[in-house]
Amino acid sequence: MSRSERAKGTRGELEVAKLFRGQGFDCVRTPNSGGLHVKADLAGVSGFHIEVKRQETAMVWKWMKQAQEDAYDDVGISEPVVVFRRNGSRWLALVDAEAFAALVAAARDNGRDEE
Repeated sequence: MSRSERAKGTRGELEVAKLFRGQGFDCVRTPNSGGLHVKADLAGVSGFHIEVKRQETAMVWKWMKQAQEDAYDDVGISEPVVVFRRNGSRWLALVDAEAFAALVAAARDNGRDEE
């Protein structure tokens, strides 16, 4: 991987960390971009293993496989999520559909608690 590719990846990770911090999470880029005992690109979103990809060609199956495998290497069990974008586009999140349905249900139930 070239220096410019690594720099682009770092910028992407910092952008996504800022996005999560904007929602109140204490989200930071992991040291060595997941090269240590925590394999995720970002830390601070409890229960989720976050991989960040900033590439022009989407390889969602490959990315999700990596996230799934690395999620089990992290401390505890984490739900794998791939956050990705190409140049000029918005960030998107790739998550298992069952996990997404559970998140939607939890948000719905949380809304009921506030009523």
